[in-house]
Amino acid sequence: MNILAVGAHPDDIESWCAGTLAKYAAQGNKVFIATSTNGNIGSATMSMEETARVRKAEAAKSAEIIGAEYICLDYDDEMFFEDPRKTRLDFINLVRYCKADVIFTNSTEDYNPDHELTGQIIDDIAVMIPIAKLETEYPPYDVIPSIWHYEPACGMRFIPTDYVDITDYFETKMQMLACMESQNAWMAHNYSSMDYKEDGLANSVRICAEYRGLQAQCKYAEGFRRALDGMRTRMTERVLP
Repeated sequence: MNILAVGAHPDDIESWCAGTLAKYAAQGNKVFIATSTNGNIGSATMSMEETARVRKAEAAKSAEIIGAEYICLDYDDEMFFEDPRKTRLDFINLVRYCKADVIFTNSTEDYNPDHELTGQIIDDIAVMIPIAKLETEYPPYDVIPSIWHYEPACGMRFIPTDYVDITDYFETKMQMLACMESQNAWMAHNYSSMDYKEDGLANSVRICAEYRGLQAQCKYAEGFRRALDGMRTRMTERVLP
């Protein structure tokens, strides 16, 4: 299968579904990692241009760990708004390029509008993938991908429908997350009131993985909410690893 994970920012995917992606890759599936934005405001010291360059390089390094391809749609961080036609076509083109069978994306209920909009656009365009009259660089293909939302920051208000045991891939997940050095620095600076130390992001991710593992009766797990709308259920088989 072709697996696509779409996050709003570099570090979203590493935080919430990298273990599952590592498991897919180990099973021989093709994995793509994409971000809507380039993370260009995520630094207290670098220019926006330099921040974007660094964040994209970190994301590409992370993807390389599991042999995934990284793609950035290059929208501005925190200034990501939907121009309905252009933005939808950009996302449709991304999915068509990857020929995705399964897509993971942000929750549509989160603290950050970039997260919510990314998840909502993926939800919106999934059924448009096979429609030839929606012309993009890459041609349509005859699949409506199954959509899975990973959890929001700190798992707030999120009840998974499904879990993936990532115990054997947890260290790989943490290696991918460790590539996000600039994000760790940004979190420590911007959210100092929350006591984000140098490894604060890693601690938060570890706690959530342990909590989902408790629910799934394993050491570490990632939880997902399946999009159950008409035309997107694909209930005939379990597609999660």
